[in-house]
Amino acid sequence: MLKQIIAVTLCASLLQGCASAGLRAAAGQPVQISGSGVIADYVQKLPAGSDVKVELTNGKSLEGTLMAATERSVVVQRNTRIPEAPVTIALADVARVRLETGHSNPARSIAIGVASGAGAAVGAILILAALLAGD
Repeated sequence: MLKQIIAVTLCASLLQGCASAGLRAAAGQPVQISGSGVIADYVQKLPAGSDVKVELTNGKSLEGTLMAATERSVVVQRNTRIPEAPVTIALADVARVRLETGHSNPARSIAIGVASGAGAAVGAILILAALLAGD
């Protein structure tokens, strides 16, 4: 009986977690907002300096730093190798705005994994050597 109660509780918590996952952004996943009125409200609430990806109604997109937002336009500083002037985009031309979070670099992640593995191996060898030297 206890196993059945635990199983039902776990299933209910998993279903609740999966259902609410669409309402909030998981760590490292972008938040996507679309709809003209909703976009205006959303972009105005974003802090200046946020990394965003703006997709336009003509199919083009641009990534950059949000500089300012009003009820009629969005000002974005593009991420380019050579500095450019900020771009002002009319909200009527915006199809979707994505808040970019958690930019990950695969090489950095691999390096961190290798370093932590090497540190753990050295630590285990040192502990083993200390134990054997004590005999």
